[in-house]
Amino acid sequence: MASANSIGLAAHNSPRACAKKVFCKTHTHKELEFYCVRCDEAVCFECRLEAHKKHRTDDLGIAVSREMKRLTREQINLQDAVDDLAKAVEAMKAEKQAVLDKKATVEKNIRDRHAVMVAAADKFREEALDSLRSVSTDIESSIAEALQRREDNLKDMLRVQQQLEETISNEAGSDIITIAKEMRKWGASRQSGDKVTSQGTNTVCRPVLHFKATGDVILQNARDFLGSVSKTEIEAAAPEVRVVTQFQCGQEADVEVFSLCHDDGKPPGVWVSYERFDLKEDAAMALYSEDGYRQLTSLCTGKVSNKRYAEGKIMSQSVSPDCVFTNAKLHSPRHYRLDNDLAGKALVISQQVACTEPLQTQHVREFTLKVGAHRAFDVDDTEQFFAVVEEPQLPDVWRKVKLYQRQGGNPVSEYSPPTTSFQPSDVCFYRLGGQHVLLVTDEENDAIHVVDVSGGCLRFVRYLAPGCPWLIQPTAITVDVSARLWLACRGGTIICMEPVGSC
Repeated sequence: MASANSIGLAAHNSPRACAKKVFCKTHTHKELEFYCVRCDEAVCFECRLEAHKKHRTDDLGIAVSREMKRLTREQINLQDAVDDLAKAVEAMKAEKQAVLDKKATVEKNIRDRHAVMVAAADKFREEALDSLRSVSTDIESSIAEALQRREDNLKDMLRVQQQLEETISNEAGSDIITIAKEMRKWGASRQSGDKVTSQGTNTVCRPVLHFKATGDVILQNARDFLGSVSKTEIEAAAPEVRVVTQFQCGQEADVEVFSLCHDDGKPPGVWVSYERFDLKEDAAMALYSEDGYRQLTSLCTGKVSNKRYAEGKIMSQSVSPDCVFTNAKLHSPRHYRLDNDLAGKALVISQQVACTEPLQTQHVREFTLKVGAHRAFDVDDTEQFFAVVEEPQLPDVWRKVKLYQRQGGNPVSEYSPPTTSFQPSDVCFYRLGGQHVLLVTDEENDAIHVVDVSGGCLRFVRYLAPGCPWLIQPTAITVDVSARLWLACRGGTIICMEPVGSC
């Protein structure tokens, strides 16, 4: 038999001993001490003996402790569910904003294309009017010359006619002989003139408008150029990269960044080459810190290109044909430049930057690739392959991505994208998941293509970060020495990304 002290100690350690006392509604003087498993409710001692005498009951404190553990687990699960749903809500808001941003971008594209058509129509109208003025002036000049000749002939004829009438009226013999002689000469010249006049009057000239297409064809071509809007579904995937930082460059809403280069200096930054309208060689260039503060506006203009060694330690950059920026502590970085010559071929120029004080740039070698007008290019780590984004040549309207090899000069492969509409803007060799790939930014589809380059053949693998709300019309991409990707989107948004799991 337990002692009173042991009973008191047990009561003190019981879970219900620390809980607030609750009394039975039926037996108001009795405390709830038990838990009926069948009825799922707390009962007092009297209820246990009466209404619940055949039911299984447990000690209320033990039941409460058991339920508290379960509720704690449920609380954790509920919090996880709340967090997941909150993230989903934020993602949906971001997706909604991305749709609005894309809508604005597509609307701007439609208006821009319409403006291009109007500007082209205005230009062609002026050319046609100039041609009309030129042709009409030529015809009018010919007619004026012929008219002057005929008016002169008419005056001569009227003069001869008057002389003839006067001679006949006077009946003077000598005058008659003289005028008859002049009439014979005039008759001969008139016959010659009649031939010329006959030839001239039988041929007439008129300015006529010639065109090759019917109205339906013109309207269809205009409709094709403006494009049509459709809903495209993109299958979202687990992100391979995450955004580290993001900032805006330029002061205009329609800024286009067409080239980036990371500066591995102290402090590190990113060179941005951008402009407001069409791609030009004299676009402005500025150096931004990695958190988006403008540090320097370069006096040089043009494209920004870079080359990274396989060791991943060296970065060089160029802002003009004669200007190379680099870090003095780096070891012999190499810079490549791709220049178009007058023959339509691209001359690849390689420069070695010696780490001396002051820095010296030494021309190493140059070779020729049969590349037409290009927008962007990159060199792989072996320095044997060049990926080039070539500008379209009429009647093509889409850019093309081609792979060139140092030896040979001709393209060894041309990229075939999975979509019919494809507008590449930049290329970047990259190591993703242990595999060497080529990243291709696609303005038309808001995508970054991951392209396999093994065997010297360009083959689509997948999209990088498909469906991400920040991926709107990418225009430029590069990689820094820390394997982070720097991406520029239409409107001047600069985004730094790093592989997921790199931290």
